[in-house]
Amino acid sequence: MLIFVQIAAYRDPQLLPTINSMLQNARTPEQLRICICRQYHPDDKFDNVDIFRKDNRFTIIDVFYADSKGVCWARNLIQQHYNGEDLTLQIDSHMRFAKDWDHKLTLMLASLQSTGIRKPLLTGYPPAFEPDIPFSTETPVAPSYMQIEGFTSAGIPTFIAKRLTDWQHLSAPIPARFYSAGFCFTVGIFCTEVPHDPDIYYIGEEISIAVRAYTHGYDLFHPHQTVIWHQYERKGVNNHWDDHTLWRLKDQSSFEVVRNLLTGKYGKEYQYGPGTERSLAEYERYVEVDFQKQLLHLNTATGAPLKPRYARCNI
Repeated sequence: MLIFVQIAAYRDPQLLPTINSMLQNARTPEQLRICICRQYHPDDKFDNVDIFRKDNRFTIIDVFYADSKGVCWARNLIQQHYNGEDLTLQIDSHMRFAKDWDHKLTLMLASLQSTGIRKPLLTGYPPAFEPDIPFSTETPVAPSYMQIEGFTSAGIPTFIAKRLTDWQHLSAPIPARFYSAGFCFTVGIFCTEVPHDPDIYYIGEEISIAVRAYTHGYDLFHPHQTVIWHQYERKGVNNHWDDHTLWRLKDQSSFEVVRNLLTGKYGKEYQYGPGTERSLAEYERYVEVDFQKQLLHLNTATGAPLKPRYARCNI
């Protein structure tokens, strides 16, 4: 099965190590179709991807860093290159991969589909790694679940990762409330059904996709095994907001977009609005959150497990 891999990279010295780890640890690297939005500065030499330009698995979108409009805009550009692949993986450009990651994720998705879940979506905050600190991707590490950390002054929820305490006894992915933009694995048509809103700058990206995915009929799950690692501490790198003096204006503008979605002001007529398979109210009941009042049920505040919905996944 073909996997459409989406990588938005902004002046990232970890882009090449990420690509190499992904290819070297895939069981069937020939089945990958990789699209990279490379937002580059000409003085940077660390993100030169010329070695991959003649590889027919790769599509490279080069964007001069000053022309970039943010991560969601870049992800949207990538999704326009989706070409009917069976599955899709969205990641950040600073990741590491376990051996046979593609096979393991595909089996997890298939195990969920075997129970009648039509559009399962695997997501979450992967465990951390540091490029300068040796670690083994073969060492078992506890996966995590996502929990609301709080609400911003604009009323947008933010999230933290909590380690699963009983992960050694899990045999399949667990139901999830929320979505992580740095790791998502699902059916390929997700790229056209729930494309990223290019007008969202950064904060609000994840809750907006969670709402839209759920209302488009996707069921969210956290993997029960760790197959990908993420670099969180990124000192000394240039983020988009470091190079763009007007980023706060774009950020403030995108807050309104997210709040309109969370409070039901966007209907199906809005291109990046909710779906029609479920309602916003159904999502709020599922995650036990009132976005209008910014209230959480105790279950959500404490990360209490959702009702299991899975079949055994033998990997």
